[in-house]
Amino acid sequence: MTETTTINQVNSPISKSKRDYTIEVVDNEFVLNRWQEIESTLSRVFSDSNFNDNFVTTRPAEHTWQNINDANKKGLKHIIALDLDNNILGAFLVIPSYKPEGKEDCDLGWMFTIELYPRFRHEVMSAIVDKVHEVTRNAGFKRIITEMGTEAGAKFLCKKHGYVHTPNADKLNRWTKELN
Repeated sequence: MTETTTINQVNSPISKSKRDYTIEVVDNEFVLNRWQEIESTLSRVFSDSNFNDNFVTTRPAEHTWQNINDANKKGLKHIIALDLDNNILGAFLVIPSYKPEGKEDCDLGWMFTIELYPRFRHEVMSAIVDKVHEVTRNAGFKRIITEMGTEAGAKFLCKKHGYVHTPNADKLNRWTKELN
């Protein structure tokens, strides 16, 4: 099952700065069917990243692959931005859409965009993150408690989406977003 939100930008040429695109909520099958493309994109977009903690360039693909192949993971979704030619512009992978009884918070996977001009990149990523918040809130989660893989991701989610650095004795790289 795929849920789509279309963002229309009328009379826009295809470019790295402005395109028509859709935001889709997809399941593991979509990611598995396009895994080679996604894995290659993850490797490319994270190749020059400044990582937090012990994260490394291979971690986004490894984490995603492990989660989509875990039979015990229920209700995982992925939020994908696609242009009108079905090219992946960005994604937030490994999003819980099923809340186990008694659990009030959730953890998120990895987010990325391809190489886009900054203003368009922020627009696409904000649309993706808004959909992530909608999916997790609709599942019944009260908050997101997650780690930030990169400094750029932490800065973006903090500044644009209200994530708060909430370190504790076990995790210094701990961030919280209240879903109200």
